[in-house]
Amino acid sequence: MPQNRGVLDRFLELSDAQWASYPTPNATVRVWGIPDDELGLVAAAEALDTEKLARMGGHWAAIVERPDSITLIQDPIRSRPLFIARLTAGRSALSRRTITVSDSIAAARGAVGGGTLDPEAQLEFSQLGYVAGARTLFTEITQVQAGEWVSVDQNGEQTQEFYRRLHYTGRNLSTDADLDARFTDGLDIAFSRMLNWVGDRQIVIPLSGGLDSRLLAIALHDLGHHNVVNFTYGVGETSEVAISRKVSAALGQRWEFIQYSVEELREAWRSDEAKAFVGDSYAGASLPHVQDWYAVRELRRRGLVADDAVFLAGHTVVGNMHDEHIVDLPQEVSRSQLFDLMVHHHARISANPVLSRSERFRDEFERFLDRLDYDNSARARLEALENWNILERQTKYINNSMRGYEHFGYAWALPMLDAAVFEAWEDFATAPAKDRDWYQRYVSRRYQRATGETIGTFAPTQMKPARRELIKSSLRRVGLLTLAERAARSRAVAHHPMGFQAFSGEASERDIRREIMRGGTPMGIWAHQFLADTWTPGSDLFSTPPTAHSRAGVTSAPLPATPPRESQPD
Repeated sequence: MPQNRGVLDRFLELSDAQWASYPTPNATVRVWGIPDDELGLVAAAEALDTEKLARMGGHWAAIVERPDSITLIQDPIRSRPLFIARLTAGRSALSRRTITVSDSIAAARGAVGGGTLDPEAQLEFSQLGYVAGARTLFTEITQVQAGEWVSVDQNGEQTQEFYRRLHYTGRNLSTDADLDARFTDGLDIAFSRMLNWVGDRQIVIPLSGGLDSRLLAIALHDLGHHNVVNFTYGVGETSEVAISRKVSAALGQRWEFIQYSVEELREAWRSDEAKAFVGDSYAGASLPHVQDWYAVRELRRRGLVADDAVFLAGHTVVGNMHDEHIVDLPQEVSRSQLFDLMVHHHARISANPVLSRSERFRDEFERFLDRLDYDNSARARLEALENWNILERQTKYINNSMRGYEHFGYAWALPMLDAAVFEAWEDFATAPAKDRDWYQRYVSRRYQRATGETIGTFAPTQMKPARRELIKSSLRRVGLLTLAERAARSRAVAHHPMGFQAFSGEASERDIRREIMRGGTPMGIWAHQFLADTWTPGSDLFSTPPTAHSRAGVTSAPLPATPPRESQPD
């Protein structure tokens, strides 16, 4: 029976002024961010040269507009969220359909009258802190995933392809000397790319007592970039603060400590500033990353960093593996077993873990394994769990924390997730890639060469591992291990060195303790409150969503007009 898909209107709405436009004979290519080679990216995007796209350094996004299609290309770390919103007005054969492509979730929601919350997406969000796959929290809006291009033609038909994932090369580097040299090569390329556009501007690092941010500071020291500010934050002078101060002094870098009380943090979280931050940071599918929000706010308010400073976060390709014991198992590891491991590792923020029963979520994981051609080899097991973590939690929660720096008007970079570092990591053998043991030795060696000193890393407990395992075994035998772990976690949250309990809205300390004893986490509490519009006072993200008539601050341009499609036979 003949049917008519109706009239299709297509719009491109871009909210960020950084987008650069490059007209070509056959298309208009728009580029956002800091790619290693902007003109090279324009050519690769227009040709959909996936090999060149996969090797493009820096952080970026691209959009290719043609008369008959529009293609959105996301870099491998999801640097700039891109959305596709679909709206159908009327139910007749001549209904009018609208597709809006945007880098703004507010604009995408405005195009579909605010959007309809997706119950299954909300479930995933409450269990993970983000929505998996291409979905967002809204049924009418999808997103382009990390390392993926999506094309929509003049009839609204969509095609897509993942052009980049972590895939080990088989070089199997395994000695510390070979691993050190290869990883250093990748880092040097990534940092050189970054410093080419940073110039002599100030670089700001949230420096913890751990390895990742320390490596950033060491690399800048070794490359001779001296305009560096490291900052640490919390409610008091902890061992982590002491380590950060010592590292900064040893490297000759300025250090700032943003100290606050839980009461100060709680009061700030009740402000309109916090509400605005949450709205700017969730990108349609992610719980805003709140950890250093107050510290960055204070750095800016007190004038402690330059207005054109570039923030560097220590997010890295290293350490995305979990349950590494499965790599060495002699028996087959089924897809179902992999799924159970992944769910147990990732879906742990709620006291009521039910995500394993979601058919849609399981189907998403099955499609993911199909793309990897999972064959049960040791390397395939490693790649499966690493790639899922990189594609989902890393890009949608960890990397999405860059929205916070953008909220305050700062530029940012993630050099340890640059394509050159991925390529270095892919030359590793399975054994050193499955854990962080080599990485700890590597950072320690580089620190000692740079400073002539040795220093440990921050650890929440100083108990010797053997004694800790003995205690855990004893508690496990009498069935008290889970209860003891939850009680310890409850005490830690109540006295968190960064005051995380202040982010729990109107939940009392007793409410937080009760939820943790039930198996929940502060992040689970935040996710629940975020969806209920109670995380910050006055929040109205979902109770009074944007409409098609409220797109303030968003530029709108129609794509080339397309005529109504001819009726086609079934």
